[in-house]
Amino acid sequence: MRRLAGCLVSILSIALSFVAGEVLLREISARKLHILDVEMWRYARFVKRTSDVPGAVEEHRPQADEWLMGARVRTDERGLRKNAEEVEAKRTPNDRLVAAVGDSLTFGWGAPEPDTWPSQLEEILREKCGPVRVLNAGIGNSNTSMQLARYRAVVRPEKPAWVVLGYFINDAEVDPKPPTNPLLWNSAFVGLLSTRWRQSSEVKLRDYQVYYRELYHDGLPGWDRARAALTEFGAQLQKDGTPATLILLPELHEPKNFGPFAEVYARVAETARAAGWEVLDPSGRFPEGPGEKFWVTPGDAHPNRPAQRIFADTVATSRFACVAR
Repeated sequence: MRRLAGCLVSILSIALSFVAGEVLLREISARKLHILDVEMWRYARFVKRTSDVPGAVEEHRPQADEWLMGARVRTDERGLRKNAEEVEAKRTPNDRLVAAVGDSLTFGWGAPEPDTWPSQLEEILREKCGPVRVLNAGIGNSNTSMQLARYRAVVRPEKPAWVVLGYFINDAEVDPKPPTNPLLWNSAFVGLLSTRWRQSSEVKLRDYQVYYRELYHDGLPGWDRARAALTEFGAQLQKDGTPATLILLPELHEPKNFGPFAEVYARVAETARAAGWEVLDPSGRFPEGPGEKFWVTPGDAHPNRPAQRIFADTVATSRFACVAR
């Protein structure tokens, strides 16, 4: 009986320690340390949800409001990330509608609302071209085929006058698989341990250059689907009479002229132009050498405000920037 009681006390103590550690980890990450893997878990857990749209895989929850990596993330009734409050306050009912589509670089992972390139672009275009609003349809951890599916379901019904697709080198990945393990889904601590274990075993987490280049071998399902999605997306926009612009977002370890990935981006550009996209290249605007000063935080190569500004300025040079549909 004493042994049983002792075991129960031990189990209860372990359980209470786990719960306390879980709460502490979430609070420390959210309020102070901003632990990348924990914040990405919180993004998946509290901002995203599984999508019912065929091919979209995941979507943002409507009316979400969270702080991730110290930056506020709000979504509207469609699950689109909101731009800066002061930018949206200037909108009018007759605004020209521009849609920014893409992955976490377009969404603006780790970037405050005023810093994302869609929010900065809205400011630039309003001053340059007149009344406009830019919808941020970016979503983290999505590829081009997922973005096309989400565009058709959520953005196309809004009848945008211009669509800008942000393409990053990992957009040729296969569809992600949302976690089904209840421990991974409900525990930041377990999610952190899982990521740390994968970092020691997966090629993409050990050698990003090898991983990214290998995504673009002909015959691989991710690249084949990316090419097909670019072609299908371009055809859809042509059918709708909607101007289509693709901006190539450089990998920020060596962003100048796309660094070691110039050949990969050239292949993407060739595919996009053949599908009717205007292709914009912001990489020449970056300085030579390492790009750490353009990272949103040390150790996280997502673009900060200066990098996002380069993207917005580049899009603003498009021949469609001030053309009404």
